[in-house]
Amino acid sequence: MANISIGDSLAEGFGLIKREPLSVLAWGAVRVALSAVALTIMGPFYLSLIAQMRARAATGVATPPDLGPMMAMQSFSYLISLGSAFVLAIVYCAVARAVLHPEQRSFAYLRVGAAELFSFLLVVGLYFALGFGMVILAIPVALVAAIAFAAHAGGVGVVIAVVGGLAGLGLLIWVLCRLSLVVPMMVQDGKFHLADAWALTKGYGGALFLVAVLIFVILMCLEVVIGVIVMAMGFGFLGAAAGGLGNLKAFFAQPPATIMGDLIPALVVLGVLFIPVTGGMMSIIVAPWARIYRDLAQPDVAATFA
Repeated sequence: MANISIGDSLAEGFGLIKREPLSVLAWGAVRVALSAVALTIMGPFYLSLIAQMRARAATGVATPPDLGPMMAMQSFSYLISLGSAFVLAIVYCAVARAVLHPEQRSFAYLRVGAAELFSFLLVVGLYFALGFGMVILAIPVALVAAIAFAAHAGGVGVVIAVVGGLAGLGLLIWVLCRLSLVVPMMVQDGKFHLADAWALTKGYGGALFLVAVLIFVILMCLEVVIGVIVMAMGFGFLGAAAGGLGNLKAFFAQPPATIMGDLIPALVVLGVLFIPVTGGMMSIIVAPWARIYRDLAQPDVAATFA
């Protein structure tokens, strides 16, 4: 039985950043460009909504909001979410491909093929399946907790709700860990491997869970550092746009479109800076799972499931 090296798996993402810096930048650029497109599409809807809220607050009349723009915004948000999921699948597969097939480095490993389509469909399917499953699991927990509250046993009800919630979260994490190698497997040969990924990870749940926890800890540490830097830069940009931090109240009293126009240069700068950050985080998140699959798979990948 092959072993999983926790250290080597976690180091794979950082090694990939060092080996393929241009590809990492391309992955980040793709995701930042998608965010820019989403902001361009949704920005006018949000600006219109804010303007309506300000107008109602200024007149003091409780007029009903215009539902037309809100419905249009909701429809576009669904389309943007689907587009984001598809782009995420493309980048995810590209990172896995960089680990499994370093010879396929053209176009920064980005492709639109069977693996990407399967990954996209898997993400959408898991979203609905896991959501539906969690609702089904939550129903009996909620009923038992409600009975406890009705019987004036509030403490017991809280304990039941907390324990049930943690159990549901643990089940979700376990399922995701057991399916964590499915995308690298699909990138390997372009075939759908949901059941095969479940079989391959049997007996490795503890190691996979530890890798997931450590990736989460690494990302949290990075996000704290990046968050502090972005916050400092944000205050600097706001101060420059408003003519001083003391003028922020007057600055935000301007029409929303004027505020957005003044902040566009800052958003462009932040977007450019987030390109390497986003690409690097994708490497740190995805590369360990591709490395684990590469270590667990036999030289003849087809023989793994014989």
